[in-house]
Amino acid sequence: MISQTEEYALRAMTCLAFRHPSYITRDQLFDVTQVPHAYLPKIMLELNRTGLIRSQRGQNGGYALIQHPQNISLLKIIKAVRTGTSKNAPLYASSNSTEINQLNEHLNQTFSMLESVLDQTSLADIITTPVEQNSKEQHCVQK
Repeated sequence: MISQTEEYALRAMTCLAFRHPSYITRDQLFDVTQVPHAYLPKIMLELNRTGLIRSQRGQNGGYALIQHPQNISLLKIIKAVRTGTSKNAPLYASSNSTEINQLNEHLNQTFSMLESVLDQTSLADIITTPVEQNSKEQHCVQK
């Protein structure tokens, strides 16, 4: 499914989408995303390396999206930080067993449908969907 790293990247990118085109500081991202302090910079470095975000040092610095949220799919974010297996390989390879091959084919089709939905869902879709908010919660929206 979605790894912890991929979820953390989705959290960070969603937060950046709410602030687009402004920058958000690393500390603000820590507070809102709840991504561990040692791990967030690694994720942000990978997102920067793949061209999804930019970073700027200094008093008015932080992280910001390079593109408009409408142009960034959830799948693009996931693939930017995906590690381990090939980024385009099927999740379940063929087996010596017909029964297992049938299962694997079904699972691959199911995950392919999920990927299709993630590819069709942009950050803009996420940030324009109203969600009831607890007034005590941290949030990315500028005040």
